[in-house]
Amino acid sequence: MKITRFIPKVLFGRKHFNDLNRFIGDICPSKKRYAVYIIDSIHQTTGLFERLQPGKNDMVIEFNASSKEPKTSDIDSIRDQIVKQKAAQLPHVVVGIGGGSTMDVAKAVSIMLTNKGSAENYQGWDLVKNKAVTKIAVPTLAGTGAEASRTTVLTGPVKKLGINSDFSIFDGVLMDPDLLETVPAEQEFYTGMDNFIHCVEAMNGSAINAMGKSFAIQAKAAVENFFLKEKNYEELIVSSFFGGSSIANSSVGICHALSYGIAFLLNYRHGIANCIVFNQLEEYYGSDVVTFRKMMDNHGIKLPVNVTADVTAEQFDTMIELAYKLEKDLISALGPDFKNILTPEKIISIYKKM
Repeated sequence: MKITRFIPKVLFGRKHFNDLNRFIGDICPSKKRYAVYIIDSIHQTTGLFERLQPGKNDMVIEFNASSKEPKTSDIDSIRDQIVKQKAAQLPHVVVGIGGGSTMDVAKAVSIMLTNKGSAENYQGWDLVKNKAVTKIAVPTLAGTGAEASRTTVLTGPVKKLGINSDFSIFDGVLMDPDLLETVPAEQEFYTGMDNFIHCVEAMNGSAINAMGKSFAIQAKAAVENFFLKEKNYEELIVSSFFGGSSIANSSVGICHALSYGIAFLLNYRHGIANCIVFNQLEEYYGSDVVTFRKMMDNHGIKLPVNVTADVTAEQFDTMIELAYKLEKDLISALGPDFKNILTPEKIISIYKKM
């Protein structure tokens, strides 16, 4: 029996960032402690820092999502910073303001404030034991679905893998389409394609149910409309939320499994890594790869080339190992016999096309 947990409260609409404190108060009526705001450093230039209204006891922590994706060591460090500064008193809420990486940091920090050890110990499925601190997402990018999913993707010392748990799910999401309009064009594309690829993989996998399929169909259509026809930011931010909700009722697939090696070893960010891999998967995802290329052309995007030209045999072995760690996802995509279909030789041949 699978019980899907959804976001309990959502505030949607333009200008609603101005209502953030009221939204926090609705979810956390008692403010006897303090709030922790984790915000992407990029918002020093967009004006969101100035629009925040923290209380005198609240903490505002910057995360530079432009320079790196979150590591388990980052989570441990932020958790330790909070515990030290506040003498081990827990906050009443953690608020993540930014794209997928920043929201994943907020999720992971909320978990590690109530669970012992290092974040790397919880990379996997349903390893978290204790309920997390209440957390709220304010997405300023649209596509990762982090605001709606049960996954917080982290790079650890030996692997890139999510903390996949119902305790990762946000308690509230504030979606203000106005916040998307300052996003650079390339970043807008790569993040939007993360959503598109989520939906394609979900719809082509055996793990999906009718609920997940409905979310994926709507999200995928909205992404295609945005990048091929009409830039509608209301639809785009909702499509990200629906894409994340789809993954909660399905699974990713071949692209995400192969992209982890590109990200972990070659330091490509998640959205770009997905695009590099997906462009070579027409054999598996057919017309959706053709549509992806049309959106790429329409948006003037040129993917990196010769990505794997200098990858060693040893590195390819590591990338194969990382791909196979997403066993549940590859079973959904290819069945339980996936290692005899997506063989090490086949994986290397796909990588070499990049």
